[in-house]
Amino acid sequence: MTRTPPPGRSDVATASGAGVVAALAEPGGKLAEVVLGADGPELCLRRRDTEGPHLRTPLHGLLTASAGRPWRIASALPGSVQVHGTGGTVVVTADAGPLSACLELAFTGDGLFAVTTTWRNDTGHDVTDVAAGLLLPLLCAEPHVTMPGVLYNGNPSSDPGRPVPRINGGGFVCEEHRLPIPAVNAAWDDRYVSVFAHPTPPYGSLGVVRSPSGLTVAAMTGVIMFDGEPDVCYVSKAEVANRPVGYRDLAPGETITTRHTLDWGQVEPRGHGFRTLVRTAPKLYHDPGARPLSRDAVIRLKTNAMDARWTGDGYLAYQGTRHGRPRSYLYGWTGQCLKLALCDALLGRAERARRAAGFYVEGSRTRTPGLRHGRYLLDDDSWQPFRKDGAGFVSSRAHGETIADLAGIVLRFKDAGLPVPAAWEEAVEDAATFFWRTRLPEGVVPLGWTTDGTPFSPLVTAAGIVCVQAMLGAYRLSGERVWLRRAEEVLARYHRLHAATFERPFAHATLDASGEDKEAGMYFFLVAFELYRLTGRELYAGWAEVAADWLLTFVYTWSPKFDQGSTFGRRGFKARGWPAVSVQNHHLDVFFPTSELAEFGSMTGRARYVREAETILHAMGQGICREPGDWGFETPGEQGEGFFQTNWQRTGEANTWNPSWVIALPLYHALRMRRVS
Repeated sequence: MTRTPPPGRSDVATASGAGVVAALAEPGGKLAEVVLGADGPELCLRRRDTEGPHLRTPLHGLLTASAGRPWRIASALPGSVQVHGTGGTVVVTADAGPLSACLELAFTGDGLFAVTTTWRNDTGHDVTDVAAGLLLPLLCAEPHVTMPGVLYNGNPSSDPGRPVPRINGGGFVCEEHRLPIPAVNAAWDDRYVSVFAHPTPPYGSLGVVRSPSGLTVAAMTGVIMFDGEPDVCYVSKAEVANRPVGYRDLAPGETITTRHTLDWGQVEPRGHGFRTLVRTAPKLYHDPGARPLSRDAVIRLKTNAMDARWTGDGYLAYQGTRHGRPRSYLYGWTGQCLKLALCDALLGRAERARRAAGFYVEGSRTRTPGLRHGRYLLDDDSWQPFRKDGAGFVSSRAHGETIADLAGIVLRFKDAGLPVPAAWEEAVEDAATFFWRTRLPEGVVPLGWTTDGTPFSPLVTAAGIVCVQAMLGAYRLSGERVWLRRAEEVLARYHRLHAATFERPFAHATLDASGEDKEAGMYFFLVAFELYRLTGRELYAGWAEVAADWLLTFVYTWSPKFDQGSTFGRRGFKARGWPAVSVQNHHLDVFFPTSELAEFGSMTGRARYVREAETILHAMGQGICREPGDWGFETPGEQGEGFFQTNWQRTGEANTWNPSWVIALPLYHALRMRRVS
C-alpha cells in the first residue's frame, strides 16, 4: 500500500515498489516504510538524501510485553502481525505475550514521526505486573548514546568504582521524570535516531538495553533497569536499591496507551547528536514554567540572605553551625565568597566588596606564588586548603572561579572610577601565571594541586577550564595579549579533548562527584563566549553554541506531576527550567550560567537562548524563603541546594542544605539580567 496524501498535504510517498507493503513520507525527506523481510514485515526508517536505513527492524520485534516480576523482553508473535493503511496512517496489530497491541504510525505536520501504542487485555481475567513497550534495535554496535542528564556516551569519565548509569553492562532504563528532555538519542557515522516520550502519569520509562546482538532503545510503560538488572533503581549518590516500579495491572478489556515521537536524520560528528534533542524538544513540550517571583523580588530576597551572612570580612558559607560545620568563608564551588562580593559591587556597595576582596588577597597566600587557600575558619583565625583523599588539596575549579571573580570585581571598580589596590591585579596575574606554568603534558590545567603547587593528579579533566577564564581576566586587566593567546591555546586543547567530538564529555568539575557534570561544561561555554566577545571570531561563537546546547540537555523542558502529599505537590512546584546536576547527582540546583546564556543569545541573535534563560531565571524563584518558616528557613532569601524531582533521595521534596553559593548564583544572574533584557 502506498498511501494517498490527505487534502492539503504534499508529502506523497515515493518509495513504493517491490516488497514495500506501506509507505509514509514527509516534505523534509523522511521516509517510513513497511517492507517484506525474512522474518515478516519490517519497519524501515530512512531519508531520501542518505544511503541506507537509519532503523530497520521486524515489526514483531518492535513490540514487547511480559507479565510477572522481574520484567523481561518478550517480542510479539511473528505470525500475529497485521498491517493496515488508512489515509496518512499505518496501523500495525499484533499479539504480544498476554496482550494485544495496536500501533499507529504517522508523520506530524512538523516532520516528526508519531507512534501511538495501545496495549489491551483481551483475556477474560486480570493480567498483573505488566511491562510493555517499544524496542528499537540500533544498526550500530556501539553508537554514541545520550540520555539527557544521566548518560553521555556511556559516561566514560565516571569513577568505575561508583555505581552510575552505564550501558556497557546489560543496560540502563529509567523513569521518564528522571530525564530533563524525556528522550534517548543514538548517533553513529553521520546519522542519528531519537525517541521522545510524551509523559503523562503514570509515567513510562526510557533507556537502552544491551544484548549479544547490540544495543536496543527501550520505551517502556514504567519499569526500570540498572546495569542490566531489572527493578534496580539509582536512589542516591553512587547508591542503588531494589525498587520495583512501573508495573501495571490490567482488568479484562482494560488498555494502556503510550505516545512517542521518533526523529532521524544526519549529524556530524556523531557526538553532537544531543543537539538534535535540544532543537526538537521545543516542538514537543510547551510548558512555560513557573514565575513565582519577579526579578526584583529575587534580588531583594537574595540580598537579604547575603546580608545575613556578612560578618565583617566575608560571607559565612553556612548559616551558623546548624549543619555541624565550623564557621567559615569558602571561596569558589560551594562557597562563592568573592561571587557574593561581586554581587555587592553590582549593587553599588563598593566598600563591602572592597573589604571582602581585600581580606582574601591579603590572607589566602601560600608559599607558592599564585596558589591560594580556599577556606578560612573564623573561630580558628586560620586559612586552610580543601581536603581530598586525606591530603591538602587546592581545587583548580574553585581557585579558578575565585580568581575570575576577583578580576570581575577589579573591572567593576575600574568601570565605576574607584581606586583598586595594585595587590588585587597582581593576585590575578600571579594566579594566571601559576595556572599556565603547571599545565599537564596534555596542555590543560590539572584537577588541582597539592599545597606545594604540584599537580594533584595526572588525570585529564575539564575541571580547570575556569582557570582559562582567569587568564582572560589577566588579559582584560593588563592588556597584555600574551594572556589572550594563552587562553586561546588552552581552550583549544580542551576543545580537542572534549567538545570537538564529545567522545569524552565534560567531567569532574563538582568536587563531591566523579563523572560527567553540567558545571564542567559551563565554564567551557563561558570561556568560549568571552573569547568571542574579545576577538569577534565566529569560531568561538560556534564553540559556545555547542556547549550551550550540551548544557541545555540538563535543563527540564517539562514538569512532572508530584503526589499531593509531597511538598512539591502541595506547592505546585514545576521542574520546567531547572537544571539537573550530573550523571551522579540526579537532583535539581541553581548552578547555571543563566545571565551569560541570555547575553550570548542577545549578542549573537540566537533568541532561543534568551527565552530559555528567562525561563530558567524565573523557575529558580521557586523554593526561595519569603518569610520566616517558608521552605524550612527562618531568613528570607535562603533556599535549599537540592530539589528532588525524581526517585533520587526524597521525591517531591527540597532539602535545607544552604551553602552560600545558593545565594550567590541566583543573585548574580538576576542582577546581570537587568542589563541584558
